[in-house]
Amino acid sequence: MKDCDVLIIGGGPSGAIAGANLAQKGFSVEIVEKLDFPRFVIGESLLPKCNEVLSKNGLLDRIQKQCYIVKAGAIFENEQKDRAVYNFRENLGEPHNTTFQVKREEFDHELLKGAEEFGANVTHGVEVTGYNQDENIVTAKNRDGESVEYKAKFVLDASGYGRVLSRLLDLETPSELKPRKAIFTRIDNDIRPKGELGGYITIFVHGDNEAWIWVIPFIDGTTSVGIVCEDEYYDKMNMTPEEFWDYIIENDANAKERFKNATKVNPVGKIDGYSSNVKTMFGDGFALAGNATEFLDPVFSSGVTLALASGDLAADLIAKELNGEEVDWQKEYQDYMMIGVDVFRAFVNAWYDGRLHKIFFSPIKKEQYTRSVSSILSGYVWNKNNVFVGDSEKKIDTLIKMINEETN
Repeated sequence: MKDCDVLIIGGGPSGAIAGANLAQKGFSVEIVEKLDFPRFVIGESLLPKCNEVLSKNGLLDRIQKQCYIVKAGAIFENEQKDRAVYNFRENLGEPHNTTFQVKREEFDHELLKGAEEFGANVTHGVEVTGYNQDENIVTAKNRDGESVEYKAKFVLDASGYGRVLSRLLDLETPSELKPRKAIFTRIDNDIRPKGELGGYITIFVHGDNEAWIWVIPFIDGTTSVGIVCEDEYYDKMNMTPEEFWDYIIENDANAKERFKNATKVNPVGKIDGYSSNVKTMFGDGFALAGNATEFLDPVFSSGVTLALASGDLAADLIAKELNGEEVDWQKEYQDYMMIGVDVFRAFVNAWYDGRLHKIFFSPIKKEQYTRSVSSILSGYVWNKNNVFVGDSEKKIDTLIKMINEETN
């Protein structure tokens, strides 16, 4: 049996940032990861809030040295030729206003190596199979099929889509969002906008909002292109993932033009039912972080932001608890994280029901709300000076009402 202060399940962004945080505070940290890194994963577009968390934990310089393409904003376009450009610098005075477009196999690997260099012990090929909460003992199998046990003072589940503790402790609960699919690949010869706009993420609204297309450019000239739609829309096409991807790209006015010279450099992949939720983010001796808690939707690139923010905050609170300080996990962790999750959820809901399109594509562009929207799109969803933070659904509806009154 291996003893440690903190056992972290999963070596993705939330696990790596938590490991780096805790190791730098002097705690013994074991990170167990089922897969070998580097490994392919989507979610390649970061938000400026990520840079703040990376900087806090001494990892931003490491990421900057990888020379990723700089992402300074987002472009939204529909097939009616409406276009909205949000520059992250035009925000509410946030600490960071640019970030990166990254291949996650490279980015995640660099973060995990950073955590290891700070002192966290990382073991790959380890699959967690059991958890004794009373004793805080985690049981796992290594790549040779041998059983191993870890005795920890605290366990952090950062297992992403694996949702290890959620399954073992029966914490999973259905997502409020409709089931959707993501069908994706990487292509070469993307026709990008000129200058800095070439590094922006672009979102194409397909048809009458039946689907949307992400366009994420990388520094090596390749581009991640994914299509997101409801299950029903995909299923009625009766196509393979590759046939569906080809069909949507060929029949979308914006995508057809941008990718007219493109060739695929990866097989087309598909992820089903990616949205998730849990009954609680913590318990006695354990906590959940990143996608092991709640994953919403890829439309606003919130996944890595929430992963880094939750992993970092959980690590700070774990350190407090292990140092003998009292921690109110409900208030200091779950309630705080849910402030940001609820803002993103409101924007996701408004995106899919079309309300957000009215804001993005409105001819009325007032600095006050465009800066607030830019801050949300930058990942600063906990800034209480932002009108959209707190009662977000109502604030979105109020803004739409104002826009309608001024345009009528």
